[in-house]
Amino acid sequence: MYKFVITFVFLLCFSPIVNVYAYNSFEYQPSQNFITQEIFSDYFNAVKSKLQKNWVVPDFLENGHTRIIFKLDREGYVLSARIAESSGNKLYDESALYALRNAEPFGKFPESATKEVLTINYSFDSELVKTKKMREYVELADKDFNLKNYSKALNDINFAILEVQGDEKSYYLYERRAKIKQALGDFNGAKADFEMFKEMKHKVDIKRTHFVKHFAEVDNSPFAYFYLAYCYETIDDYKSALEAINKAISLTEYNNQYKIYKNELVIKSQVQK
Repeated sequence: MYKFVITFVFLLCFSPIVNVYAYNSFEYQPSQNFITQEIFSDYFNAVKSKLQKNWVVPDFLENGHTRIIFKLDREGYVLSARIAESSGNKLYDESALYALRNAEPFGKFPESATKEVLTINYSFDSELVKTKKMREYVELADKDFNLKNYSKALNDINFAILEVQGDEKSYYLYERRAKIKQALGDFNGAKADFEMFKEMKHKVDIKRTHFVKHFAEVDNSPFAYFYLAYCYETIDDYKSALEAINKAISLTEYNNQYKIYKNELVIKSQVQK
């Protein structure tokens, strides 16, 4: 189980202030900004809803965040889009752009709107958390670990593990506990936890790969096969990963990232041999 949150703000092209709502070349006036918010209120909600419905959330980052900036014309079509803040993971970033491509068109601007172009600043965020209480314990453990209160950190992370009741997608908790035990000098305990982490993660990776394989076959999009290649890489099946990324490349002419990723897979497959 994971939760995800999507947040967004709208920008004036000439203003560095976040949380203002338009794009145009006129001089900024607070009264105009307020009017723009009122006019586009329902439209903004519709944009958020469409992006949320079309986001295929990658569930492998403990805390994922990427932010995109895109421009819409009056018909609701995307004029341009770019990654403004990267998650650090190419697949997670690509999932945001995939959601945007699938969600358009977003519909015509409100009739009363005078804007020709709307610039939208949108964040995609996810967490691999089971419960709010688990998050609190993890945050306490991190804090205590950084303060070198290792015994307290161990107690905190034990409570977090109890909270999730063996949930496989919480495998990363065992890696955390392994590091804490290592800091305490319990090397046998650290080794056991690290083995548990690898075993649980592998099970999750296998299940995800089966799910994404079905998704790719149905969706038949470059992103879907890119995602499948990434899944195969997590289980060290480089032959299947290369087949999947070749399929992704064959379905698009514009994404050099897939070709770069293929080269990375070729190198890793050679190292594996």
